[in-house]
Amino acid sequence: MSARTTRWPILLAYSMLFLALLACGGFQVRVTPTAVPPEAAQPTPEPTATVAPPTAAPTQAVTPAPGGATVTPAPLLKGLMKVVATGGVNVREQPGTKAKPVGRFNANAIVTVIEGPTTADSYTWWKVSADKLSGWVAAGPENDPWLIPYSAGETPAAQPARTPQLVDRAIKVGDRVQVTIDPAQVLTIRDYVGTNTTPVAKVRQGTVFTVRSGPVKQDGLVWWELEGDNLKGWAAEGSGKDRWLTPLE
Repeated sequence: MSARTTRWPILLAYSMLFLALLACGGFQVRVTPTAVPPEAAQPTPEPTATVAPPTAAPTQAVTPAPGGATVTPAPLLKGLMKVVATGGVNVREQPGTKAKPVGRFNANAIVTVIEGPTTADSYTWWKVSADKLSGWVAAGPENDPWLIPYSAGETPAAQPARTPQLVDRAIKVGDRVQVTIDPAQVLTIRDYVGTNTTPVAKVRQGTVFTVRSGPVKQDGLVWWELEGDNLKGWAAEGSGKDRWLTPLE
């Protein structure tokens, strides 16, 4: 048998096998599905609270004074003050160097503050009181004060007796009065009112009496009954602008 005759059945068998494979899809490429992991769930963003900026606390308004300076009310000092001026200090009816003087406090006097401070004539003034005398006193310049706060723990110095001062006011019963007639003259003390009554004494300037009664008007003058050292009688208080008797305080 020839070689060609032998291969023919083999070729036929292969042809039949090929056709069978085509019929069964033997040559179709099969895609094996690959498991795809499910998509990872995205986290849901949580809501973020909105924080409001802090509100500044209100501050007390400060009213500026003219020129930009801040006005700070001066506190009222209540308590005691001490006179440190060597020559003492004048006491006046009102704040100011031209106000009427009503007396004087000596150096080292301890006084009670009852009002102030206030400013007048470039000085700070306090209204003070001590020994039945009250009025306004200047505190003095800053570099040389006349009046300073008194410490409660400080031992007060012995207070010298205050010298009575002449005051310009009307005389009243009970006053201590001083004869203020011209030094070249004398004041006549009489046994009663009137220029024609009997003189009992003649006194000079500076003599001090206590007023016991009055006033009585006689002969164009105002008369007061006076009592002094071993002397009692009536005297006129003055004539016109001339004052012969002046109260002491």
